[in-house]
Amino acid sequence: MFAKPFNTSGNTRLKGKDVKKFRVDLLKTCAIADGDKFPWALLAKAEIVKLKLAAPSRTVLYTDAESNVLAFDVNGKGDVVPSMYLLWHEPALREHLPPLIVHSPVSHYLLRGADPMLPGVLKASHSAACPFLKGQLRAVYVNGNPMPFAIGDMLVDGDTATTSGWKGKAMQLLHVVFDELTKMGSPRVIVPDGFTESQIHKVDGSAADEDDELNVDDINLSDELKPAALPVAASTDDDDDDATDDAAQSQSLSVPEMDDLLERCFYQAMRKVKPSDAPMLTNSFYASLVLPSRPVGSSIHVKGTSFKKISTFMKEMAVRGIVELKEQDGVQTITLFRKTHPDVTRHQLHRSEMDVVADLEAEATAGVFVPGKHAPEVVQLYRLTPQTQLVSPGNKASLSLADVRSMLNEYIATHALVNPKEPQFVQLDMHLTDALYHGKNKKPEAGYPDKLHRQEVVQLFLARLKPYHWLQLYPDQEVHAVAGEFRPVHIKTELTKRQKPVTIISNFMANTSTFMLVMTLVKKWACSATLVPAGKDMEVHIQGNLGQDVVTYLAKQYKIASKLCVVEFGKGLKPKK
Repeated sequence: MFAKPFNTSGNTRLKGKDVKKFRVDLLKTCAIADGDKFPWALLAKAEIVKLKLAAPSRTVLYTDAESNVLAFDVNGKGDVVPSMYLLWHEPALREHLPPLIVHSPVSHYLLRGADPMLPGVLKASHSAACPFLKGQLRAVYVNGNPMPFAIGDMLVDGDTATTSGWKGKAMQLLHVVFDELTKMGSPRVIVPDGFTESQIHKVDGSAADEDDELNVDDINLSDELKPAALPVAASTDDDDDDATDDAAQSQSLSVPEMDDLLERCFYQAMRKVKPSDAPMLTNSFYASLVLPSRPVGSSIHVKGTSFKKISTFMKEMAVRGIVELKEQDGVQTITLFRKTHPDVTRHQLHRSEMDVVADLEAEATAGVFVPGKHAPEVVQLYRLTPQTQLVSPGNKASLSLADVRSMLNEYIATHALVNPKEPQFVQLDMHLTDALYHGKNKKPEAGYPDKLHRQEVVQLFLARLKPYHWLQLYPDQEVHAVAGEFRPVHIKTELTKRQKPVTIISNFMANTSTFMLVMTLVKKWACSATLVPAGKDMEVHIQGNLGQDVVTYLAKQYKIASKLCVVEFGKGLKPKK
C-alpha cells in the first residue's frame, strides 16, 4: 500500500472534538466498543497532526509532533487504521486487535510487499474464540514475537479457508513495517526486538526457540492461542522438554563432534554455492551458507571447536585444497570454490534449515506468480476452421503443432495418399485440396496441383487454421487458450529527433510490473527510463542503445527466454559489441 514514496499536502493540528472523533473512528475500525473507558497510553496526551496525500489520492495520515505516523485513512471516509508505531505504543489496542500469525521465513516476503498466503499462516490464528471474518482488520505477527509488523484486511473467512484446504491468499496488507509510512517518522524510533529489514525473527524467551521454528515436522499448526495474551509460539510441556534436550545436546557435544558438525555444514554449503559466486567474503559465506546448512535442530558453536575462529577453519579448508583464500588488511576473501574436491563430492546431503526455509517459501508462494521464480512457458495452438474440418470432422479442440502433424498424417494414411515410389510427396484428394486452398490460400495460376511435398502441405494447412496460444507463468497455473498469435516481448532501439538512442520495450509479460522494471533499470544502468502510454498498454523507454542488454537482463532476472523476445534496431543503429 505504501511501498512507493508519496507527497503530502496540508498540515492541520487536531483539537478537541476532532481528536475525540479520531479516537472513535480508530476504535470503530478495530471493532472495539466502549471507547469512553478505553485505556489509551500514547494517544492520551499525544499531539495529533492531520496530513493528506497529494491528489488524486484521498488517503489521510495522522501523525504526532515528530511526524511518526499514528494512523491512516485510505479512502478518507473515516476508516482509520492504526500504524505499527501506534500498535507498539498502545498495549490495550494491540491486545484487542485480532492477530494473524505467520512463520518467520514468510515475513521476508511480506516485507517485500507480498500478501500473506494461507499456507504460511498458523492455524492457531483461526479459533472458535477468534474466527476468521472476511473484511476483518487483523495485525500480523511472527510466531514467537509479541510485536506486530503488518496490518491488513482478511480476504477469507474461516469456512472458506477450511474448504480451500488452507490454500490461497489470506489477507490484503495495508501497511507493513519499514514501508514509506515508517520512514516518515523520526529516525530515533527504536523498532522492537527481532525486527530486521529482511525478516522478522523470534525474540529470546519465547516458548519455542528458533531451531524449533525452522523444523517443519515439529510445527504444530493446530495449537490454540492462550486467552487474553499476545501471540507467542504455542507449545506444550513436552515441546519445552524437547527444546531443553536439544539445547543440552548442543552444549554437550565434544570438540571432535563439533568439528565434525562444522565440516558437514561446510561441505553442504559447498554443494549449494556456485563457482561464479566467488570472490566472497568469508564471513558472508559462513553467515549466508554455512549456518543455514546445519542439520535441523542443531547449533554450531565455533568456539567449541578446535579451530576457535571461522578464519582458522577456512585456512584449514584452503590447506586441503577445497577453497582458495586471499587475506588483506585482516579481511579474508574466498577467491575460488573447488566443488569437484573429493571431500565435497562424497558428502551425503542432509536436511538443513535452508531446505526447511525453502519449503516454507514454496508453501507461502504456492499458486502465486512471483516474477523471476519460474520461466514463462508459451505454447502455440491452432483450431480448425469449418473448411479445414473436412480433414477431421467435428474436431473443435485446441491443437499443438505436433497434434496438427499427427492429424494430417492420420488422414493421409487413412486415404492412402502417398505413392510408395515418392514417399516425400502427398497426393491431394478433393477434401485436402479444399482444406489447403479455399479462402486465404488462393488457387494457383497453374491450377490446383496433384501432389505436394509433405512439409508444404503442413505449411499451407497451418496457414488456414485459427491461431491460439496459452501462456503459463508458473507451474500448476490454470491456463486457457487465447485467440491470436503470441506477442513476444518487443525490444526496439531507435534514434530520437535529437539523434539520441532510446530503447523501447513493449508487450511485456502479463502480471509483471512495468513500474518495477523501470525502477530497476534506472538503478542498473544509471540511465533515465520512463513509462509511456501506448494504446491500452504501456511502453518502457530507456535512454541508450541497450537492446541486447535488455534481452540478457530479462533472461537472468525474469527467466524470459530470448526466443520470447524480438529485438529490432532502427536506422543507423547496430548491436553493441
